[in-house]
Amino acid sequence: MKLFSWKKKPEPPKTDMNINVFFKAFILDTLKELPTEKSDLIGNMNLDNVFSTDFNDWKKTIKKVLNLSDTIEIAIKDLWLRNSEIAKNDGTELNADQFADLFIENYYLENSKVDIWESESNLNNAKKRIAESNLAE
Repeated sequence: MKLFSWKKKPEPPKTDMNINVFFKAFILDTLKELPTEKSDLIGNMNLDNVFSTDFNDWKKTIKKVLNLSDTIEIAIKDLWLRNSEIAKNDGTELNADQFADLFIENYYLENSKVDIWESESNLNNAKKRIAESNLAE
């Protein structure tokens, strides 16, 4: 897999719940690949109570708990688009579940920059790729 950094970030604090289950759901929802039933189930879990937040939105709660960047959704979508294209060019297919697992794995690597933009130009290019894709809002 290309485009991922390989240096380890610290994992989030351990709780009674595996936060990465919700991180994966966050990624899949961002890619429009999370089934509605699962999104509804997570929405009904009252994660605000579990994590002492008051967003009334499970994605905002997960974003806060994991201290995700303001542009994390752009990073997820852009890396999905670019890595899917790489897989296609290599004659393989990358499914959303595989991608989410790889994203999480690479997110926790030390000095990972999967959600960091080296320049405003890179961010703008990512936004343009997304706008031209099926992931446009």
